[in-house]
Amino acid sequence: MNFLKQTFTFVALSTLVFLTSCEKDDKNADQLTNPSYVVPETYNFENASYGGQEDRLNMLAELEAYLKTANSGGVIDATKAKAMYANDGYTWESDTFAVVQPTKDLKSKTHPDQQAEVEALIDQLADLSVNGSSTTSLDGSDKTYLFDENGFEPIQLIAKGIMGSCFYFQGTSSYLSDAKMNVENDTLVEGKDYTKMQHHWDEAFGYLGAPVAFSGSNTSGGVYWGKYAKKTSVGSLTTIDDLMQAFISGRAAINNKDYDARDKAIGVVRAQWEMIPVASALHYLNGAIADVADAALRNHKLSEAIAFTSALKYNSESSISASQVDAIIAALGANLNEVTAEQIGEARTLLAEAFNITNASEF
Repeated sequence: MNFLKQTFTFVALSTLVFLTSCEKDDKNADQLTNPSYVVPETYNFENASYGGQEDRLNMLAELEAYLKTANSGGVIDATKAKAMYANDGYTWESDTFAVVQPTKDLKSKTHPDQQAEVEALIDQLADLSVNGSSTTSLDGSDKTYLFDENGFEPIQLIAKGIMGSCFYFQGTSSYLSDAKMNVENDTLVEGKDYTKMQHHWDEAFGYLGAPVAFSGSNTSGGVYWGKYAKKTSVGSLTTIDDLMQAFISGRAAINNKDYDARDKAIGVVRAQWEMIPVASALHYLNGAIADVADAALRNHKLSEAIAFTSALKYNSESSISASQVDAIIAALGANLNEVTAEQIGEARTLLAEAFNITNASEF
């Protein structure tokens, strides 16, 4: 009799434990999509801080403006441009820095493999600004661009290259890495009103260049990646809304120490941000096909497409391998002055197939 009573009690307790465990698992799963805490509609968190990232966006804007003077006959001083890139001894002149000079720099945040490449392109542009000649478009707009002997445009490779190897790399890979996320989130950084984890997340968001209320229906005010995000507004893509929601929900999760939801948001950020360089590259490949007979416009757009495609290497969870990226670019050949519409179409096909895009010509 005692044995039967003990057996019944054990079974009952086991059943209770099992049911409780299932309920807990269901609750945890639901918590990822329906958290118990409030997730705001915008990235307007009271203690959000990414001023350093805004400085770098503005630094690239001033550097790019200086480099573009070469298109209209300006002579580029390589030493000056490199000083801007490294923020080493240069006095910033734009209105953004009229009161306070930035202490940040672009070079140290650029992927180590690309820092020397950026500076080599600056040297090349400086030489072309003296010894080269600009090519004028044939569409009546009289747009002029400075290319090297093989039709590549250093200005675009530098500016869009920094977008990829610095902004995109830092935003998707560095600040959302385990090293930056597995940090203090219980006490505030000394003298600040945020924790290290909150700040790292904010810094990743800052590199996007998007306003706090950025959305698919409100795309004004974006710069760099925030500006080019509009290229994803094709077909059924909901990149902007999905990306912003992931950044917002991830920050809310950190605020509430919901690290499962944070990690889920990291995956979404990386996957959705990746679609911006993809869409941008497809857009410029399509433009190059349309302007294939206009060397200036064609090579200008191909240089942008190449830089955006190259950016795909700097996402730590990229959907495409480095060798695939190289193959897409290689499809265009080594001399853009000799490229054909068929070659451009092949590059477009390779890129689209890598991301299962079936409407590549619509971008």
